[in-house]
Amino acid sequence: MAMQNYGNGYVLGRQPFVELWSLLGLVAVVCEGPEDFPGCFQKLQGEEVAFVLVESDWAESIPEFYKRKAKISDPVWVEMPSLRGSLKGRE
Repeated sequence: MAMQNYGNGYVLGRQPFVELWSLLGLVAVVCEGPEDFPGCFQKLQGEEVAFVLVESDWAESIPEFYKRKAKISDPVWVEMPSLRGSLKGRE
């Protein structure tokens, strides 16, 4: 039986979050802020993407147009807890 390739896992967002998850083999796409998002989103459209991992705090800053577009199209967008929230508990 031939193995089906559904694409790669991507991680999108600010540098620290992206670097952390890329250690697990996800393809890193640094996108520091909302002004960078249209270019990052367009780059993902040209790739074979199975899912996109994003930080919850960062995802809130995505322009509404792109939030709607991401919800109705592939790939699956997965929000993970924010690193900033996790670090606050350790201070």
